[in-house]
Amino acid sequence: PVRDFPRSTTSTLGVYLQDEFKPGGGRLSVLPALRLDRYRLRPHEDAMYREDNPRQTPVSVTHTSLTPRLGLTWRVADDFAVFGQYVRGFRSPPFSDVNIGLDVHLFNYRAIPNPDLKPEKSHAFELGLRSTRPGLTGSLSLFYTRYRDFIESKVNIGVDPATGATLFQSRNLARAEIYGAEAEGIARLGEWNAALAPWTVRFALSYARGNDLERNRPLNSIDPLKAVVGVRYTAPNGVWDAELLTTAVAAKDRVSDGATSIVRTDGFVTLDLLAEWRITGRLSAQAGLFNLTDRSYLEWTDVRDRAASDPLLELYRRPGRNGSVSFTYRY
Repeated sequence: PVRDFPRSTTSTLGVYLQDEFKPGGGRLSVLPALRLDRYRLRPHEDAMYREDNPRQTPVSVTHTSLTPRLGLTWRVADDFAVFGQYVRGFRSPPFSDVNIGLDVHLFNYRAIPNPDLKPEKSHAFELGLRSTRPGLTGSLSLFYTRYRDFIESKVNIGVDPATGATLFQSRNLARAEIYGAEAEGIARLGEWNAALAPWTVRFALSYARGNDLERNRPLNSIDPLKAVVGVRYTAPNGVWDAELLTTAVAAKDRVSDGATSIVRTDGFVTLDLLAEWRITGRLSAQAGLFNLTDRSYLEWTDVRDRAASDPLLELYRRPGRNGSVSFTYRY
């Protein structure tokens, strides 16, 4: 038996005050807020942990932060608004980054602790549009966040010369930025044409770009551009529905190499077919056929920071065509 983390107790406390008021009773809403956060981590070593990690001394962490937020919403119409907000962010180092001692012999890598991790602080700005119209509900937003002591989790820091294992460790980046755009929505086609009442289209898009401003390098923790479009048909009696889901992910080739050249991932598109049958008011069945085109691909989140020459990369490939059936009973 092994213990990759010491037994730990984490205590979190969050208290916030928020108000909303409309100057002059008009279309402008102002939302000021103030939040107090307190985080405390206390590790408890035992014999198993000490035997598995003889060279590591787990540390305690305590942080307190007071952060403001200001939001503005301008209601252009009853069902359409423009919004913006500023948020001062704060994040304590996760216990798994501070005191981790994980060895995975099958893949020959080791995650080592970083007891010197500092809390992450940020200034975030967002501007967007929001629609609540029956025919199209959704939002589009642009964001920019500037970080100090950005926590980048489990970064490839090279190979241990003594064991040959690839080492991963979380670290602070002195200055970093992330910016991008997000969109999501649901179009109910019946609101546009009565003959299309059974059909709905949902979509989501996320794009982000991150930079380590201290070293002028990309942030590897940023996922590539991703878009999802689903077309759903719901039977008029509401007993069953089916959806064809298309997911498109761009290639990830904007990366920062560390001690070794790390892997890049290709773009891919997958098609999934989902269905649900509401057998009774309490019992329903769900079925799915996934990756209909039998595409072979790697997810960036699965292989991030792994060496391009790693012979085990093929083990991370997502399954080809596959299916599932499940039942849900509500009581």
